[in-house]
Amino acid sequence: MFSATLAMSQAWSDSIGLAFTFIILMPAVATVCIVVAIVSARGEKSENTKTENRWARKPPADSA
Repeated sequence: MFSATLAMSQAWSDSIGLAFTFIILMPAVATVCIVVAIVSARGEKSENTKTENRWARKPPADSA
């Protein structure tokens, strides 16, 4: 009887661990990765707009 209770306890413990991993932990890690990518892209865009005039192709001066 005790081993059946212990097995049931182990099964519940495994189920709770898997639920925590796949329902809470993995979506949280994915969300952090997405947020880091968005923040990085916004920073890159601001850096590009700062140096846009320095490296931009200029039209010829005598184009009329």
